Amino acid sequence: MPLVIRITLLRQLTRVDLARFGPMLAEALVTRSQQVSIRRGFVVRRTAAADEAVALYRRLVQGRSGRHEVGLARALVAQGSVPDDRTVASALDQGWEAIGYVENATDRDGLVVLAAAHLMMANLLSPSAPQDALPLAEQARATWLRCAPLGVRELTGLARSLTVLGSCQAALDAPVEALAAREEAVETFRRLSAWARLRYMPARFDAVTGLAESLASDGRWAETLTLTADPREDLTFWARWEPLRARPALGRLLFVIATCRLELGEPEAAVTTAEEAVGHFRWLAEHDPVRYDHRLVAALRTLAGILKASAGTRRQPGQPVRPGRSSVAE
Repeated sequence: MPLVIRITLLRQLTRVDLARFGPMLAEALVTRSQQVSIRRGFVVRRTAAADEAVALYRRLVQGRSGRHEVGLARALVAQGSVPDDRTVASALDQGWEAIGYVENATDRDGLVVLAAAHLMMANLLSPSAPQDALPLAEQARATWLRCAPLGVRELTGLARSLTVLGSCQAALDAPVEALAAREEAVETFRRLSAWARLRYMPARFDAVTGLAESLASDGRWAETLTLTADPREDLTFWARWEPLRARPALGRLLFVIATCRLELGEPEAAVTTAEEAVGHFRWLAEHDPVRYDHRLVAALRTLAGILKASAGTRRQPGQPVRPGRSSVAE
């Protein structure tokens, strides 16, 4: 039965019997809030579903305390994860409330929600406050491991936690630890089935790009180009169908490739690749200026650096042009 029809029927039944059908409706709404589409209007529907799920679970908890707190925590995490216009502070508040319901959990359902809450908060904080996101990402990783044996959901959560952990460590100038976390993240994604890798493609590309940045920063440029060859083709194809989701990842990956080309003595290829990356961020800024204007500025600065280096500007020995972690990647 399609989810929309299921939700419509459960709404009618919930009016008759809240205790029996309310939890089923709330879980269907949580699922609805987690569905992803590039259409902007779909975010509004995701937000509405998450808000309805939280409100419904609050009614259930009020009516029967001690039975529905895990569900409420799950709905709060879903609500905080929707990319709508809520502030980071409000989403973090939802995360802390969710953690309060499941922080002492020992059952699998509670542990999964606890790990997801830590991961959601780490994702929110990593671009601007990696020092605060780092312990949350570490807690998420540790909690996912407590869910053994790990299924697809847990393995994906573990890999995403490792990706955020690596990003935080890179931003905090811990390159060895960042490289290890990113290698583990990519390897974890490789353990998934082909269907699961396709389903979680955005998260997998994020992990691969992070690993490529670490390898490039370590001077392993040829290895980085080998790693990025297939993801570049996949992202280029994906960008034709879902540009708002694929172009940010593709632009970030292209800058890593451009850096490697420059370091390997291929300045023309480096400039061409960097210009292609800027083209993606320029398109994004035209379609969503609030979110991408600052990334376009960062992309143009990176291109300027590559142009300057390719024109023969000398760099200090052992000081490669490094992609680092700038606002382009956030």
